Amino acid sequence: MIVWVLNIGAEKYWNTVNAGIVDPNENIIVNRVEEMNLMLCREQDVMILREKPDEFFLMKLQELGFSIPRILTPDHADLLTPISELILKDVKLQQEILSLSADYEKAYFVPYAVTALEEQIANKCGLKIMSAPSHVSALINDKIFNRRMAENLGFDVCKGKVCHSIEEISEEYTRLVQESPFFDKVIIKEPFGASGKGLYIVDSEERLKSLLVRLKRFSRNRVDCSWIVEGWYPKKVDINYQIYIAPNGSIETFSIKEQVLRDTVYIGSRMPVQLSDQHIRLYKKFGDQIGKYLFELGYTGIASIDSIITETDVIIPIIEINGRFTLSTYISFLQNILGEVQVFTPYSKMITDSPLGYRELCLALENEGILYDIHKKEGVIVYTAGTLPSRSIDDSGVFPGRLFTLIVGESWKAIETYANKLENLVDNLQHKSIY
Repeated sequence: MIVWVLNIGAEKYWNTVNAGIVDPNENIIVNRVEEMNLMLCREQDVMILREKPDEFFLMKLQELGFSIPRILTPDHADLLTPISELILKDVKLQQEILSLSADYEKAYFVPYAVTALEEQIANKCGLKIMSAPSHVSALINDKIFNRRMAENLGFDVCKGKVCHSIEEISEEYTRLVQESPFFDKVIIKEPFGASGKGLYIVDSEERLKSLLVRLKRFSRNRVDCSWIVEGWYPKKVDINYQIYIAPNGSIETFSIKEQVLRDTVYIGSRMPVQLSDQHIRLYKKFGDQIGKYLFELGYTGIASIDSIITETDVIIPIIEINGRFTLSTYISFLQNILGEVQVFTPYSKMITDSPLGYRELCLALENEGILYDIHKKEGVIVYTAGTLPSRSIDDSGVFPGRLFTLIVGESWKAIETYANKLENLVDNLQHKSIY
């Protein structure tokens, strides 16, 4: 038996990360991506969610061939408290998990990420965590560590350096935009952060000055501040690849896929990836080298690695490593269910004037002729229900949400047609005053 928890937002427990302005509506939506766990669960497993999923949503997933596990929820689960904190507050839930785990010779715990909270849950519930200790996981998610690791492995890295002061950032920016080969843009990275947070693309002196004022304010009275400053490369493709490091040190590289990004923010993947056999072999070699390096540090479990291939055909094997699952991990095994088809997995923000539930959205997709057809193996699948614009916590009269979709087809041309029709439908459903 495996107990699954998608505890998104783990970075704040590993390190002090500047959260910026907090939007409660946005945080509620992000917390509800936990339903993606259903892409990986088996019938004999247990999944902990803050709310029971929409029954129609579960029925649709079963029709597609996904297994529905036993779903447990904490009592008095509010929408903003992180899921692991909710579990630790609920003694009754802990006892239920402990009772279930006692029925199995081996009961495992697979969270999205391992922090001290998940270690406490495992101890209280009689579970074995299938990943590295929290302090090792925190290290692997340090972007400065990632860059130094790539250098130690002899990989190509982006031109740039680690800077330890505001003055160094300014000097390195000037060097990158003036020295040959010069860059039109520079990216400045904080060591920790996820979903594009702590990443700043700078394309002018004016933008740099504005950013440096902010960074100086946030770093005041701290002596341990560091940033990575790198040139922004024109790219042929962004690549994500996953590695699994087993407890015995064996390594498997899997799910090499094309990432679709808007600047620095992930918005979807394309599978299978359109790379040559030579490139696939290289990425498997990189995965093996990275896995061995991480294993020597005590890291086991899933690691998700972002990479680029530049316009000049240079592979940068490590842009960053996530020592945890990513949203890309949860869609890594879709072809086991959907078959050998092309899949594009875009997601987008969505705001409506009235609540939009899963059943209503499926009906709208069906009326447009784009809802996934099991027999044709084509169409649009919405793979979370809790993130849809079904509630609002204020009196604004608008309902924010996120639409996570799988667009499936036997060709990229068919997928493009479905994607265009989906975009038109979403535009029609949107809250019009946002335009």
